[in-house]
Amino acid sequence: MRTTSLNATNMTRLNEERQVILVYFVTDLVLYWGALTASTLSRLDVIGWIDFSELLRDRLACMVLFGIVSIVAGVYRPQRITDRFDSAYYACIALGWTGFIQLALTAILPASVREITRRELIITLFLATPALCVWHYFASTLTGRFRSLGRFFYILGSPNQGRRIADEIGRNSASVRAEAEYIDLQTLRRDVQAAKEGSGGKHVALQDAVIALEPKDHWQLDELLLFCRENCRRTYMYPSVHDVLLFQRLNLFAPAGIPLIDVASQQLVTPYTYVKRVMDVVVAAIGLVLSSPICLVAALAIKLTSRGGIIYSQERLGMGGKPFRMYKFRSMVEGEELKDETGHVLAQEDDPRITPVGGVIRTHRIDEIPQLFNVLKGDMSLIGPRPAWREFYEINGQRIPLLEQRLAIRPGLTCLSHVLGSYGSEPEERLTYDLLYISTLSFITDLRILVGTIRIVLSGKGAR
Repeated sequence: MRTTSLNATNMTRLNEERQVILVYFVTDLVLYWGALTASTLSRLDVIGWIDFSELLRDRLACMVLFGIVSIVAGVYRPQRITDRFDSAYYACIALGWTGFIQLALTAILPASVREITRRELIITLFLATPALCVWHYFASTLTGRFRSLGRFFYILGSPNQGRRIADEIGRNSASVRAEAEYIDLQTLRRDVQAAKEGSGGKHVALQDAVIALEPKDHWQLDELLLFCRENCRRTYMYPSVHDVLLFQRLNLFAPAGIPLIDVASQQLVTPYTYVKRVMDVVVAAIGLVLSSPICLVAALAIKLTSRGGIIYSQERLGMGGKPFRMYKFRSMVEGEELKDETGHVLAQEDDPRITPVGGVIRTHRIDEIPQLFNVLKGDMSLIGPRPAWREFYEINGQRIPLLEQRLAIRPGLTCLSHVLGSYGSEPEERLTYDLLYISTLSFITDLRILVGTIRIVLSGKGAR
């Protein structure tokens, strides 16, 4: 019964955050739909010639496009929807990109296959822009009152630097809607542990943290980053002039005029995770249909050339450490899988266990196609850290810090290490790729990995 009040508090915060974001998202769609509907009034002179069923289809397509662009543009990030000007600004950015894509499509698609006109799309932009700006501007004032979306920073690191930043944020709290407190790492670690055990503790995890170190204290950076990665929702670093040179692409955030670089995140649920799941289901279903002839040929070749089953399954750990059965076309001789202390031995170059047909299907990743069923079931995603065995985590968990962070999201059919790394990469190197992917989870990142994977599959690069 010492189940923690910390978990309950965190879940309450997450649920509240999701509800607020959902209200923002739905209201944006309603306002955009209203603008689309009002723009039809510009066609009153030809109202009798409008095919309203096709117009409804085009409006729905426009609304879906606007929703996707808004998510990709980061309109609903908590730090943006609580800022009056940022909230309106990013809504305008999303509208601008939506309009650009729509007008580009109308230039490509002939008028005979679409009912909506360019004039309606332009009028929609003019109507939706002020409506969304006013809504976002005033809604952010109310949003800032939600505890789950209020910004509170733990400032860790050098005392003088940390207290100065905390004081600066505190003095400007009315304008930046944020509070900050300097605290030493040992005190915060002790209070977080107490909160987890249900024995009190002033401080609660899943807050934002800022690491502020003077040059003489940079030896503390590894310990601070490790703690923040495990216990804080999002971690920023106050950079020195030399630190800035290490970052080619700055994800800059500046509360109270203080430059902070986003360096780590627990990647709580964001609107993109829902879009990602929908994309997984759609692409996996289409992929299974299109690949069915290849699967049929592969299944016959496996059955006719070697003894054993066509499908091979293994237990792997999925999101949150939940076990599931992962499916593959059998590419090795039946019963020839080797095991070591980690539970399994990866295939090597010219591995004698691989059958002739197995060599072909492994070269072009055909053996992985059955995992599309895992994607449909929700065990896996198209893109994410490759699923590993339970023994892998048990053996390497103590040796490799943050290894279990791989379980924060669904494992994937392909991953960043498949595209940039090599088949024989060490676990530490694969973990680095996985953490980079989790920290930069976005549509653009997934698209780049997908394109890179297609290139690798066609070339047969790195297969064993």
